[in-house]
Amino acid sequence: MANRLAFHYFPGESFLHRWDARCKLIGLFALTIGLLRMGEKPLAFFSVLLAVVFVVTGIPWKSLFSDIRSWGLLLVMIFLVQAFLTPVPLPPDPQSSSAVIPADLLHFKLAALTCWRLTLIIAFALLFTAVTRPRDLQNGLIWLLSPLPFLPGRRIALMATLTLRFHPLILDQLEEVRQAIWCRAGNRSKNPIRAIKVLVLPLFRRSLIRADEIALSLASRGYREDIPLHLPRLPAAHVLFLVLLLVVVLVSATGFVQFLLS
Repeated sequence: MANRLAFHYFPGESFLHRWDARCKLIGLFALTIGLLRMGEKPLAFFSVLLAVVFVVTGIPWKSLFSDIRSWGLLLVMIFLVQAFLTPVPLPPDPQSSSAVIPADLLHFKLAALTCWRLTLIIAFALLFTAVTRPRDLQNGLIWLLSPLPFLPGRRIALMATLTLRFHPLILDQLEEVRQAIWCRAGNRSKNPIRAIKVLVLPLFRRSLIRADEIALSLASRGYREDIPLHLPRLPAAHVLFLVLLLVVVLVSATGFVQFLLS
């Protein structure tokens, strides 16, 4: 049995679990955009906030991050490319902190900030999937897309939910195939083509079977795109918390926090 935990929902009673999925979607989108504009001090603030939230919600964050160690290789590649191949932009203000840093070190600083931002974006995405049920996510996407009449909101929401659901399922199936290969001593083969064959073909077959099962399940349950969706009104407390988050992200992204702390 595979034991991957990334991109799975973890039931809980924390406020983030009970927070409306529509507010969480808007908050995640705003936070993702804001993190791309933040400096060192706001990034440090949100890093501490993320650690506190993981502890409060009781999510096994160590197991989650151990399941996405492959992202570390991508971050290392991004760091190397930006540190050695990207030209350093001129600082807009001679009195800024970037102006007193040597050009050689400025490459590494900018690359480290980029990887820091991407790490926080991935971590907050993991947190979002861990505290949001797939059904609530689908309903929230339909609600967000409903003002756009030229887009099939229900179909897009279903595809997004299934994609998010298929990712951990494929990882689970990959782990099961690997365990089956190890039990049959298939990992001792020195032929790389045969190793790829015995790993990819069973995984591909299982993925197609699972896709057929989901399609049959949708058809048997009478899936239709013209059924209206009726959601309750957003609670006032949830909206206030969303507004507070948006204000904090906006202030942090515009550099006002750095101005106060400088």
